Amino acid sequence: MKRARARSASRLLLDSAERTARLDPRGMGNRIEGFAHQLRSGYSIASGVVERLAPEHPRRVVLFGMGGSAIAGDLIRCLVDREGTTAFRVVRHYEPPGWLSPEDFLIFSSYSGETEETLTAYKRLRRIGGPSCVLSTGGKLSDRARADGIPVALLPPGHPPRAALGYSFAAIAHIVEHLGVLAAAGPRVESAACGVEEAVAGLGRTVVQSRNPAKKLAMRVKDRAILVLSDDRTLGPVALRWKGQLNENAKHLAWACPLPEMNHNELDSYVYPANVVGRLAAILLRDPGEHPRIQARFRWVATHLKRRGIAVETIEARGEDAMTRLMTCVVMGDFLSYYLALAHGADPSALPAVGSLKKALSR
Repeated sequence: MKRARARSASRLLLDSAERTARLDPRGMGNRIEGFAHQLRSGYSIASGVVERLAPEHPRRVVLFGMGGSAIAGDLIRCLVDREGTTAFRVVRHYEPPGWLSPEDFLIFSSYSGETEETLTAYKRLRRIGGPSCVLSTGGKLSDRARADGIPVALLPPGHPPRAALGYSFAAIAHIVEHLGVLAAAGPRVESAACGVEEAVAGLGRTVVQSRNPAKKLAMRVKDRAILVLSDDRTLGPVALRWKGQLNENAKHLAWACPLPEMNHNELDSYVYPANVVGRLAAILLRDPGEHPRIQARFRWVATHLKRRGIAVETIEARGEDAMTRLMTCVVMGDFLSYYLALAHGADPSALPAVGSLKKALSR
């Protein structure tokens, strides 16, 4: 009887609208469910920037940003690496790389406009004088860019940076499309938005736990630290996004483990401490575009991890187009992090440690 009551309480945990409203007063769930709208709006937001940019093919595109403002660049880089016409790099640091030149196109992305690493890089790179643009809601970065005559794409304010990914991803996609770096971004963003809407219909908050894959996965892994495995070339940035969302939204320990690199070192680490290894969960993000040898590696790794007592889960990215698969897989991870936050009794919007660090550094 006690076990039956515990199972019943477990089922109600993520289906309680009252509990969800209490734990999520700032509306993170609404933002996740509005991701398709963000994609469509983000593409339009870049129109004013694009009008001011000559459609000249750059030697490289380099995006400067941190956290939620940088992950959009990683996702675009993943597409450009596979099908683009030039290199796309993401820099997360105060110090810009020494190889930058006026032939490179620079994107400075800071949702708040106050990110100190991005502001420092912007200040140092103005002397290069090459083409560039800014993505932000305002702040010092936008002010400096306007004073320097740099185009600014103004993102809608009021969101945590990590919850504004759709805006920044689609805006960057529009910009690199204009520069001739990525083809047909407009219709692909619309297709991705449709795919996201379909995903939300099956994963959203009103879908009960017994029929909701994200809620069920959250309950299976909630007591385990999580390893997110992916083919680095197809879904590597998605694994990084999952890791960040699990860390921030759910306050949950998670790591991103890219294949094939993790096969050359990490595999032999799942031995000690034995009491830690036995409390891990591995989530395998799979994409139909994986290299055949990566597919073989995934099969072997799944068996190996299970033998070590690690719970193994598999998520299949869906959609005909690579961009759609990226976006729908991102949304699955966002929902997983959200439901884990609720399962832990945590506010998915709160970032007490990050806020404390920023306050300390500002003194």
